[in-house]
Amino acid sequence: MKERKPSGKIKGNLTSLRKIITRTQVALIVSVTVLLSSGGLIINIKSNNKAFNQNLQNTTALVSRIYGFTKNLSQPKLCEYFDGVAADLPEVDIFSIVDKNSIRLYHTHHHLINTKYEGTHPDFSSCSTSYFTEDSNGPSGPQRRTYSAFYDAKGNYEGFIMTIRLKTSMRIVTRNTVLLFVLVTLAAIFIELVICAKLSFEIKKSFLDFTEDFEGTKFLVDSMRANNHDFTNKLHVILGLIQIGQYEQAMNYIQNISIIQRETVTFVMHNIKNSSLAALLIGKIARASECNVKISFQENSHFKNEDIDIPSEALVTITGNLIDNALDSMNTRTNSTKELSLGIFTDTGKMLLIVQDSGTGIADGFIEKIFENGFSTKGTGRGVGLFHTKQLVESLGGEIYVESQVGKGSCFTVKLSR
Repeated sequence: MKERKPSGKIKGNLTSLRKIITRTQVALIVSVTVLLSSGGLIINIKSNNKAFNQNLQNTTALVSRIYGFTKNLSQPKLCEYFDGVAADLPEVDIFSIVDKNSIRLYHTHHHLINTKYEGTHPDFSSCSTSYFTEDSNGPSGPQRRTYSAFYDAKGNYEGFIMTIRLKTSMRIVTRNTVLLFVLVTLAAIFIELVICAKLSFEIKKSFLDFTEDFEGTKFLVDSMRANNHDFTNKLHVILGLIQIGQYEQAMNYIQNISIIQRETVTFVMHNIKNSSLAALLIGKIARASECNVKISFQENSHFKNEDIDIPSEALVTITGNLIDNALDSMNTRTNSTKELSLGIFTDTGKMLLIVQDSGTGIADGFIEKIFENGFSTKGTGRGVGLFHTKQLVESLGGEIYVESQVGKGSCFTVKLSR
């Protein structure tokens, strides 16, 4: 008995193809998402830098206008007033008012008020705008500063306003922006992978459907070949009967084989609701006829796909191997009694397959060995079919049993629960 391999090969090729498609999808999803997120992150960071500068410039202009109305206040009142202003400017960490003699009239950190400012003195005469922005270092560490000059009523220079955003604050904003983009990117990748998994499942399902259709077509072709060979043999019989003048016998023979063939095919098509299995059975019936073996189905035999989830290629391999094994067993018999009884039954989540032959049977000493890899009483190069069948049945969570009597035949039973 030969092991059926094409199904596994096709399944392996389709599985490999599905894995390649899945890996490609995942790589594209991750790559595109990361590239888009990285581009968006870079743009956002640059926008943040522009926003930092714009906020500092706007704040400097605002403080300058406010100082124009409050510069005549006493220093305690001025300090109190600008503390309130500072509290309302969350996007600026520090601001300071420095007079033309470099004395700090106000500073967010009060201990620096009335101290001498020794930092940068921008040359406003060379600036094209009323403000000047730079990165610098100060008592509070690395920072970005914006300077804006203020003048008296006659236009004389009196000093400048300085607003500061600390680099630590800027890094916190940047870090939060990066973290947000990372989280959004991971969420997007997760959602896309879920969609990819669903798509992969649909592709797999379509491939399996295609495989089943392909296998069904292949077995149907095999069945047609076997039927064609069987039909040719029967034509030879009919021709021989006509040539010897046995016209009535030829007529009876034609009617008899037509009825048997029609009844068998009709039974399979009506009761076996799996195209691959039905095609296999029709082909095996034709082959059995060539071997002078009569195949009959046990009463109420039926198979429904919706009853139990079994891959068609596995179902075909198991059934085909057991039938081939039975036909091989009966080929060695010389008597005219060669019968093969098939029973296949399904219920919700269950399947029972019975293959009973009238072959030579199995000796008691061999019953325990027939499922071993390479064991055969029919010569070398055999003994893999039943071994593979048992492995396949057990991989599906089922069991296989055999009962045999020398000289009377054997009965193989497969039980599956899914």
